[in-house]
Amino acid sequence: MSTIEAICFDAFGTLVEITDTRRPFRAMLSEGPKGRLATDALLSPLGLRDIATKLAIKIGEARLLELECDLAAECRSIQLRPGIEKIWASLRRADLRIGICSNLALPYAKPLLAVVPGIPDALVLSFEVGLVKPQPEIFHLVCEQLGLSAAQILFVGDTPEADVLGPQAVGMRAMTIRNFQAALEHGAGHLPRTGEQVSLPVRQLLDRLIECACS
Repeated sequence: MSTIEAICFDAFGTLVEITDTRRPFRAMLSEGPKGRLATDALLSPLGLRDIATKLAIKIGEARLLELECDLAAECRSIQLRPGIEKIWASLRRADLRIGICSNLALPYAKPLLAVVPGIPDALVLSFEVGLVKPQPEIFHLVCEQLGLSAAQILFVGDTPEADVLGPQAVGMRAMTIRNFQAALEHGAGHLPRTGEQVSLPVRQLLDRLIECACS
């Protein structure tokens, strides 16, 4: 079994969260032709106005300004999820590479990178590469950017299909952020007693994590 050399994280719901959720892209698409999906905004580097033009969505200037205000509010509200800064630092101390792979629309990229604790070794964003999770090709790009085989990467996210089943299909190990955080905080496979501290080094703990990686 290959040793884990990198952790690749999903972004929203995993590393960061939007604390003022308004979903302006979804609202925009709901006002356009039927059959358009949220993924239409994830596959190209487009803003709200670009999407309206590309999809010929008939929307008034007042409504468009309202949606742009909602988007700005969401971006301002992006913040790290509790415990992520500590996890990021622990992985760096263990000389592990860190990647981010996210289904993301263009306007959220800068706010995301502004709050993560450091510069990732791989950054694969759907609007830049024209692919979305769980398409296998997007995970292959993660491998290429990290310079590692799929078996050397543990993928961590919050959505079972996109962040667990998807990476597992290409040979990565994968688990939910909830289980990943619990294992790092309490040790793999058990709940902590009051005051108990993790004694395993991160790399050794990761070896045990593989046994409890779940879908």
